[in-house]
Amino acid sequence: MSLTYERYEFRKLLKELKKKKGRGTELISLYMPPGKNVYDVIKYLRDESDQASNIKDKLTRKNVQSAIESIIQKLKLYRSVPGNGLVIFCGAIPQGRDRGTEKIEIYVIEPPEPVRSFQYICNHEFYLEPLEDMIREKKAYGLIVMDRGGGVIAILRGSNYKVIRWVSSDIPPKHSAGGQSQRRFERIREERVHDFFKRLGIRANEVLLPIENELEGILIGGPGDAREKFEEGNFLDYRLQRKIIASIPLSYTEEQGIRELIMKAEDLLKESSLYKERSLVEEVFRLLVKESGRVAYGIKEVENALISGSAEKILVLEDIPVKKVKIKCIQCGYEEQKVIRKDREMSLSGWKCPKCGGTVYELEEIDIIEYLGELGSQTGAELFVISPGTEWGAQLKALGGVAAVLRYEMRE
Repeated sequence: MSLTYERYEFRKLLKELKKKKGRGTELISLYMPPGKNVYDVIKYLRDESDQASNIKDKLTRKNVQSAIESIIQKLKLYRSVPGNGLVIFCGAIPQGRDRGTEKIEIYVIEPPEPVRSFQYICNHEFYLEPLEDMIREKKAYGLIVMDRGGGVIAILRGSNYKVIRWVSSDIPPKHSAGGQSQRRFERIREERVHDFFKRLGIRANEVLLPIENELEGILIGGPGDAREKFEEGNFLDYRLQRKIIASIPLSYTEEQGIRELIMKAEDLLKESSLYKERSLVEEVFRLLVKESGRVAYGIKEVENALISGSAEKILVLEDIPVKKVKIKCIQCGYEEQKVIRKDREMSLSGWKCPKCGGTVYELEEIDIIEYLGELGSQTGAELFVISPGTEWGAQLKALGGVAAVLRYEMRE
């Protein structure tokens, strides 16, 4: 899945919820599947509130019952559960170290995928696993790169691959002597080749069988004919054997071979977010060469393109190396915004309001990706969040971490 603006927002919300911690079991997680009767859930919650009256600690009892009542009031706004279900997190979040500083916070989420079952959970943290599973990249590819000198097994998921296992080989080089000695040596060598293929198959089974249902396919690559012999010998479990979609000759082995395999298999990976992200970044650089007027890059230039409505697509690094801050003068209310690098400390000790000369101010950090996404939603531009740990992510970083493809009819 490409990380669109909506996915980015959802993932950011989950990260924020993961940081929330309560005291005791004062945080409530409520999952409602599609079709669940709202009034039945309200009745269930009222029963839970009655049960909570038995909690001995007065403050804990008050916090739990307040959270339940807040959820009930939210549910009264719904006549039915939305198409994918409804998830509500509510609880008393401490605002300081001392007891009694808790504040009831409530978060209502319509998830991107259907909720599977009704769940009501009280704990010291919110139960996020079902939602985290919804945004996890589920499609995966198994990658095996090998020659007679050894093999490496990796998994490609989303825009990133991860090397899981290295398998060494003890196959001796070919023997140049003749006669009986050569035949005996070649027999020993072939036995070692068979043993290596067998070990590689066992290790691949250990890595890939647990995710068999998520595998879109398995790609095998490497120099020479070892990959062909490995595939023909059925050294993989039959369930994995039938998922092999390509055997590709390569110039390299080990991790460099993994990268070459991914590049050469692009026609087979067109549905992966890795291919989509790479295609988007390549489009930007292709236009820079052929039609530079159709590309804007850098925060200020992209912001202007969005405001004018000329931006068609926005590409932004997930860890874009700059941040946007808003400075507000306490005395007169004057506001201004600045973009600064994240790796530099911002010093505003000498800041003076250009309107009234005041030196007391409030400072607020603005999420740049959310800011660009909001502008894009207002002007019809589509925003794509690019993974930083890839070659094309590094290319986008060279443009300041953000670029826009401009509409053809509105190019300069």
